[in-house]
Formats: sequence, C-alpha cells, structure tokens
Amino acid sequence: MTETQLVGPIVLFVLMVIVGLELTPADFQRVVRAPAAVVGGTLAQLALLPLMTWGVVVLTDVPPVFGAGAVLVAAAPGAGISNILVAIARANTALSVTLTAVASVLSVITLPVVSALGIRVFLGDRVEVDVPVGVLTLQLAFALLLPIALGMLLRARRPDLAHRYAPRIQRWALAAIAALIILAALFSDEGVEVGIEDVGIGFLAAGLWTVSAMAIGWGVASLLRLSAVDRFTFLVEFSARNVAVATIVALSGLDRLDLTLFSGLYFAVGYPLAGVAVLWWRRRHPGER
Repeated sequence: MTETQLVGPIVLFVLMVIVGLELTPADFQRVVRAPAAVVGGTLAQLALLPLMTWGVVVLTDVPPVFGAGAVLVAAAPGAGISNILVAIARANTALSVTLTAVASVLSVITLPVVSALGIRVFLGDRVEVDVPVGVLTLQLAFALLLPIALGMLLRARRPDLAHRYAPRIQRWALAAIAALIILAALFSDEGVEVGIEDVGIGFLAAGLWTVSAMAIGWGVASLLRLSAVDRFTFLVEFSARNVAVATIVALSGLDRLDLTLFSGLYFAVGYPLAGVAVLWWRRRHPGER
C-alpha cells in the first residue's frame, strides 16, 4: 500500500465528518416532503453531468487524463462549500444541504459505477484506467457513510463544538489534501508530463465545465418549475463538486496521480466562478432571504 492509498482515505474521512456536522435527520426527511426538487435534482446530476462532461472533453479536445479526471469530478457529489455559497447568496440553504447529503450517501454506489462507465464509454482506449467498482465501493462506504454518521452524531450531542471547530478542521483537511497531491507528485514513480498548452486547454475546459453545469442546474430547476431562489440553489449545487472525493479516489482508489490534474484545474477555476455567481445573485436580489 502506497502512502497516498493510506493517508488519502484518512483525510477524506475527516472532511466527510465535517459534512456530517452540517446535517440533521430533518435534511433527509425533506426528501419525502419535497421529492420533486430533491429526487429530480439528484437524478439529473447523475445523468446529465457525465454527458455534459463528454461534450466538454470532445469540444476542447483535452488530453485523455484530463478527460478521465473530469469524469471523476462529474461523478463526485456536491461539495460542502456549495452549502456555504448558497447561504451567502441567501438562497435555499436547506435544499442545498439536502442535495449534498443525499448525493454524498448515494455516491458510495454511484461514483464507482458512473466513473467506470464514463471512462470506458467516453474515452475508450485513449486512457487505461481500470476502475475496481467493488473495491472502490467498499472504500467509499468507509470514507463517506461512517464519517457522515459520526459527524451527525457529534452535532446532535455537542452542537456547540461542531459549530466552533468545523470551519477550522475543514481548512486543515483541505490543506492536507493539497500537501498530499504535492508530495505524491514529488515522490511518485509515475511520470506526469503535461505541456503548458495542455494546461491552458485544461483551464478552458474546467471553466466551460463549470458554466455548463450551472446552466444545467438552472435548466433542470426551471423544468421542475421551482422558484428563482431554488433555481439558483441548483445552479450552485450542480457546479460546486467535491474535489476532495474526486482527488482521493484518483490517488487512493486508482493510484493514479495524473487523474488529479483536472481536479486541480477545476478547483482553481470552478469555485471562483461559483463565487462570482453568488456575488451576481446578491446584487440582483439584495433583499432575498
């Protein structure tokens, strides 16, 4: 077992405890009370984001490793930061939290399956990635379900500590992931050779991916006849993916450093674009609550 295969799941475990600290049983109960928004939004992410990813990969003609990395990002659940962005925008935070929670739980099954199918169907023989669906499912069950449950338990027992320390722990964990990628790049025997031109195309693809995900989120919410506030919530939730999950799956589950490259580009482009969208929404809807 390599260092990344050992340390990666530990870091992800901590991050998912943070996700659990933001959840309550009421978040899952909303699935029953508002099935159209939650179920429709969840299924749309699973079906449409991978298809959109294929379109972006074909249109931009990114290197195959970027394409495979983009599939991992598309298959990853929404990020916890989406809940923060939605709260700052004064949109529907409860809906955002519920969508993140449901996607995080389901990703134990959906992420390995969608990743395997997406890489095989969209990229074919252009990149050799064997996704061990069974093994990866067991890893994600440990790395997602258990820490989410632990975080929810901690919130129920000590809500004061959860509120006080969650942001600080999240920053430490994200810094640990960045350090993990850097160390893997420095000491890995696997050569990762990407030219400056490829990086530029990758940034373009990451930006196009984010904007397209925003458009899909808004469009799906419109088809579901949701309010403007809920449409913006979908816009953020669809576009802000959990880079930590995608990165750890690449490093620990697949032992492929090169598959983290698109996650890094997306992190540098996608989150800032989501922040810009929040600022735009706040200016357009200053009194929205």
